[in-house]
Amino acid sequence: MGRVAQQAHLILVGHVFNAPWRGREQRRAQRYKATRGAALRYLRRYAKAISEVRPQPIDMTPEPERAFTIWFQGEEHAPALVKACFRSMRKHLKQPLVVLDEKTLFDWITLPEYIVEKWRKGQIAHTQFSDICRIELLYEHGGLWFDATDYVTSPVPDAIMAEDVFLYLGGNKVRGSYAFIQSCFMRAKKGNALMGVWREANAIYWKDENSKINYFIHHLLLLLSTQVNPVAKESFDRMLKLDQDPTHTLWGEHCTDPYDEAAFKQLTAGACFQKTNYKDRRLSVLPAGSVAEYILNSNREEV
Repeated sequence: MGRVAQQAHLILVGHVFNAPWRGREQRRAQRYKATRGAALRYLRRYAKAISEVRPQPIDMTPEPERAFTIWFQGEEHAPALVKACFRSMRKHLKQPLVVLDEKTLFDWITLPEYIVEKWRKGQIAHTQFSDICRIELLYEHGGLWFDATDYVTSPVPDAIMAEDVFLYLGGNKVRGSYAFIQSCFMRAKKGNALMGVWREANAIYWKDENSKINYFIHHLLLLLSTQVNPVAKESFDRMLKLDQDPTHTLWGEHCTDPYDEAAFKQLTAGACFQKTNYKDRRLSVLPAGSVAEYILNSNREEV
């Protein structure tokens, strides 16, 4: 199925034939199912190449555990909420934090030149490029990945650190059933097989494509890899399975609530971080004493 046919199928199944008498959640589920299905059908053209991938060898010299994140413009130019998230990482994580930017990133990773060129031309957006970079960082160095908008409230659990690779599954919140996995937090040991196949799947896709077929292309390439590549499937099947919902309990529904220490601890108890959103329009009109205001001002004494 080509791109035009994919879009036509999406409109028909996701919208035209999406019965209006269904509830909102049912209609959304149908739309997500149609969208993901159409994207996966398009990606099947790469299935054979991905099925044959074997992770490329790298220098396996042991490295210390680190936590990586990226703000392309540089940490000093990050929005206030992102800076608060960086402070939370430095306070709670046992691993040192490495904040990369557009200049320092390539001191740590090597990517195919065509990917870097397409990113510089704007064919690969910052979001998708960051997706590619995080896999490369963990494959080449091992450690942890945190999005710049992850607000950390406790150390990463030992059970996750013990895994060769760990990604939260999609769950039911924030289009989770659509996305398959969450990539705002990842843990992998250096040279992990799943990461090795995933990086090659991205390379295969972007060698032929000049734009994303779907916002969640990164996630869907992993899903396809676990379906067709035996190395990726074996690594994924061994992985600890937890869904992402506990990482989304705070911001979406409670960021404007009055801050209460006991309630805050209860809401954040299910995971070591909470996903936030620095583009949230509510940040411009925050009530005094709100949860978001607490987050924005937290941990300043630790810096």
